[in-house]
Amino acid sequence: MTHSTNSTPSEHEPIVLVRRSEAAGKWRPLICVEFKGAPCLYLTAEDWVQCGLQMGMPIPDELYAELAQRSEVARALRDALRLLEIRPRFERELSQALLRKGWAQESIDGALHRLREKGLLDDERLVRDRVDAWAGTRSRREIRAKLRSRGAPAELVNQFVAACVDTEQEREAAVKFAEKYFRRAAGRTSDVDERRAVAHLVRKGFSLSVARQAVQEAARRYGEQGRNEWA
Repeated sequence: MTHSTNSTPSEHEPIVLVRRSEAAGKWRPLICVEFKGAPCLYLTAEDWVQCGLQMGMPIPDELYAELAQRSEVARALRDALRLLEIRPRFERELSQALLRKGWAQESIDGALHRLREKGLLDDERLVRDRVDAWAGTRSRREIRAKLRSRGAPAELVNQFVAACVDTEQEREAAVKFAEKYFRRAAGRTSDVDERRAVAHLVRKGFSLSVARQAVQEAARRYGEQGRNEWA
């Protein structure tokens, strides 16, 4: 399904631009451009300026066809901006969301191009921000998996994970997971099956060696905590 106007310009009646108004309802904040001899179109203010539109001007068929294409892009852009208001998205993620809304790929590509021009769509920046936020709280494998599942480019993910998440950060993240597991399981080291704790960390993406070391460290910390409580 694609979004388009319901009719085409008449082959006999000349097309004239007769009115411009703010779009109402679902197409706000676009502008509604009305024509004599052709269906109205929804455009951005930039479209209006770039195409040199003026009230009362005759519109050749070629220009109307261009405006119709711009209208498709403008409306897809409006949906894209609403999706970005909810949360930042990667290009692939946003493209797939717009496809599910019924937009043609050509219109989606045009909308994404405009977003990149405005600096509102930047996969590199978003990958860097996510990796920075998760460093020290997740395993490198889990960070890669989460970002790839959202459509982040693999080369950017690998680049920033390698650059921003070092071995010590991953080790500390593993210890935090182990401590959290201990607290949920019992709160006393004597009641915790360390083998299950290790398996839990491996499922979170940590290597077996890192998981074992983290569980041992968490057990040591809990042991010290218990001695302090009884001292």
